[in-house]
Amino acid sequence: MSKHLSTRSLGRRHSTGFSLVELMVSLAIGMVLAIVASTIYLYTKQSYNATTENSQMEENGRFALNLLSKYIQSAGFVMIDPAIPSPQGPIDNKMRGCDFGFVNPTTPASSADLACLAATPAGTLPSASIALFSETDAYSGTGAKYQGFDCVGQSSIPIPLASGTWVNEIRSYFFISRTNVQTPYGVRSMGQLTCVADRTLPSGTASYQSQPLIPGVEQLAFTYLLPAVADPNTAQGASTATAIAAANQWPAVLAVEVCVLTKSIQSSGNDTGTAYTDCYGNAIAAAASESYRTFRTTVRVRNKSNI
Repeated sequence: MSKHLSTRSLGRRHSTGFSLVELMVSLAIGMVLAIVASTIYLYTKQSYNATTENSQMEENGRFALNLLSKYIQSAGFVMIDPAIPSPQGPIDNKMRGCDFGFVNPTTPASSADLACLAATPAGTLPSASIALFSETDAYSGTGAKYQGFDCVGQSSIPIPLASGTWVNEIRSYFFISRTNVQTPYGVRSMGQLTCVADRTLPSGTASYQSQPLIPGVEQLAFTYLLPAVADPNTAQGASTATAIAAANQWPAVLAVEVCVLTKSIQSSGNDTGTAYTDCYGNAIAAAASESYRTFRTTVRVRNKSNI
């Protein structure tokens, strides 16, 4: 009896094991499931990264457009002096544009570095620059007077007038600078919306500070609109900065058409068949994982001078 039970027990223990075939099948199924799960995870992660990158690119473009619009709207503004009874108009030197950018805005040492280039430098994307000027309150830490900052956060600079009074001016120059960033596809060049603050004093002491503001901005383009002949309050007649400067019409500019081109900084999941164009209508040869967006608006210049 004992022998019979022992034999049955051994049989049960033997029957609870796995054969080699069963083990191999189980391993194969497990590997398939692991591969499927990994593929789904990687695809989901790539989709998430692409969505995040495209959202960041959209945010950069809108932020750049809003920032430029703010400074363009403020161009030519003057502080009203209650001691002067006659009407006071906007300053004439409210803006200055360069169709091909500034000469050397990243490390300017004099006004010559902020002069206009005659052509787009070889091997670079065409991009314009703009300089915007306005008056503001003097900066003061007392009396809650904190107005008077330029595009890099510097306070306004005092400018003496012939009448013996003082005005406080801010001068901001916007352009595209470039830097290198590390991506999963290697080191790539990235554009940045950058600003130079000009704090040159009347004594002639030059003082400039350049600072990147928004990453992923590749290109700027500006078109300047002059008043219509029939109605001085209606903007029409698109002109380039070169044409405006040649005719000395900067004080009369009534509106500015602004275009901002942004590019994804990290992988955006773009396929190489997607076609893009820049702010000038030129085709862009996008590399794998690169996406581009253009943002456009027309900004009314609130402070138009009559010439």
